[in-house]
Amino acid sequence: MGNEIVKGLRHGWGERLQILIELPLFIIFLLLIGFTAGKATTIAATGKLEWTLNSRHMAWLLLGFVAFTYTYLHVQKMFWRLLTEIQSGTLEQTYLSPLPSWVHVVAGRIVAAIAESAFVVAAMYAVTSLFVPIDLHWRLDALLPLTLLIVGAAGLAMAIAGLTLVWKRIPLLNDVALMVVMFLSGAILPATEMPGWADAAGQPLFLTHTMTALRTVMLDGARIPAGGPGGLIWMLTTAAAWFVAGLVLFRICEQIARHRGCLSHY
Repeated sequence: MGNEIVKGLRHGWGERLQILIELPLFIIFLLLIGFTAGKATTIAATGKLEWTLNSRHMAWLLLGFVAFTYTYLHVQKMFWRLLTEIQSGTLEQTYLSPLPSWVHVVAGRIVAAIAESAFVVAAMYAVTSLFVPIDLHWRLDALLPLTLLIVGAAGLAMAIAGLTLVWKRIPLLNDVALMVVMFLSGAILPATEMPGWADAAGQPLFLTHTMTALRTVMLDGARIPAGGPGGLIWMLTTAAAWFVAGLVLFRICEQIARHRGCLSHY
């Protein structure tokens, strides 16, 4: 498992140029959402857009981007690195280890995703702070939703990894799934501004509740409640459910790929 972690970090370091190229896109997207989100009424009434940023709104958005950026990087890097191993024929080396294959698939990618996300989020925070003050409460309580975010994202990544073993090139499915998750989870729009069906559809998502809890702690300075959206019960339940569901789907797809003899055939 240690070798997989080192390999994941080496892959991340090898893609540092790509991350630097993508970084401005993350920052520009965050700032554009900050300038435009929630101003539809003003634009419709005056025909103009006020290019101003609200401190609390930007802090709210930034925390949503923290959660989504980690999920995005974890899933995308999982897919492309797994596809590379399939193409190069090195994937079967995973099965020489006494540890379950899913441990190797998850472990190395998690550490690399955390490192990459930390760099991207730090850059977004630094640049956003140049435009507007970001007032956050840095409390240890935030570690719980962050940990459960990692668990839930690992489940989603395992599900994508399993589908990749069977169908190989599924980048469009990746992108659609991540965009749906971003919209339904409330990363960029609060539940009050979304249709009722979207709010209901977002409740089973692990990202919805870990993100809400993160905002409760770091934005409001409050404690995480036991129940309700962003509460301990919802966070634990959805993160565990996504992890287990992802693991089950990965094992099923893995067995299908092994049965077909296409585990490392592209």
